[in-house]
Amino acid sequence: MDLRYLRFFIAVAEELNVTRAAERLHTVQPSVSRQIHRLEEIVGTPLFRRERHRMFLTDSGFAFLRESRAILEQIDHAIELARQAARSHNDRVSVGFILGTESPIFSRLVPMLRKKHPEMKISYRTLSELEMIAALDSKTIDAAFCAGPIIHPGIAAECVLHQKLVVVLPSDHPLADLKRIPVARLSEIPLILPPSATSPNYIAFINQVARSAGIQLKTLIECDNVMEALNSVSIGNGACLIPDYQQGFLPDHFITRSLELDPQPTLDMLVVYRKDDKLPALKAFLEAVRECLAAPVQVITPPVNPTSTPSLMKSPSSKKSRTGKGRA
Repeated sequence: MDLRYLRFFIAVAEELNVTRAAERLHTVQPSVSRQIHRLEEIVGTPLFRRERHRMFLTDSGFAFLRESRAILEQIDHAIELARQAARSHNDRVSVGFILGTESPIFSRLVPMLRKKHPEMKISYRTLSELEMIAALDSKTIDAAFCAGPIIHPGIAAECVLHQKLVVVLPSDHPLADLKRIPVARLSEIPLILPPSATSPNYIAFINQVARSAGIQLKTLIECDNVMEALNSVSIGNGACLIPDYQQGFLPDHFITRSLELDPQPTLDMLVVYRKDDKLPALKAFLEAVRECLAAPVQVITPPVNPTSTPSLMKSPSSKKSRTGKGRA
């Protein structure tokens, strides 16, 4: 049955006047009369008793009115639930990140999102570089923060931070007396690094730094994330390399030293997302990321050769100042 019949019937039953019901329904009287007669034919019994210029509900009409109202209320409720579900989905963003990289990003980003978009719900997932791309492909996350470059035809990337490397050592390490550590001295230190299988971009960047100095690095332990690497450093297993923006969060028994390189090599931290994603919440999320981290919006174009490694480049001074604002 067409729901229009029920809406017409309820209007006539409440007005007990076809003319007033037609005005209420924004239609003409003959149309309302035809719909009511058709409805009575479908039901198989009169719903109204007509006496000259007056109308009354029959017993069947009273019963049908009660159930018609319930049906329309249920339909309206179902529509509202569907809209709520759509709003809930539109207000939710799932974000991936590498454990240990979140502090300088989310410590500034989350307060801004709470202020500008209090209805937005964000879920977080710690993933490796490769897992992030797979999660974006499968649409289990909407955006991610990871090292560049990202080579994928369906994924867009924007630079949000320029990372410079610092060496993390125990405070009593022999190299702690140096203000800057020559890259060649890294060959003397067992380094704790993530596996190349899960962090290919980061490892490619580290290896390029080593090659530029003509050395080969020693890897004693592979750790899945920066927290595990720092734990290994603390028990004397070696040293690790981290982005400079993370050094403010280290415990007192660690020291950090920059590399003796001019210019300093930099690795881009990117926010990545699907190019065809039209989720309204994602658009708001990305706008907040751009404003909060104060980085120039630049879409990274992947190199033609997929085996190429990140370039060692010095950020312009203007980018340095903007990146500084993005640190916690």
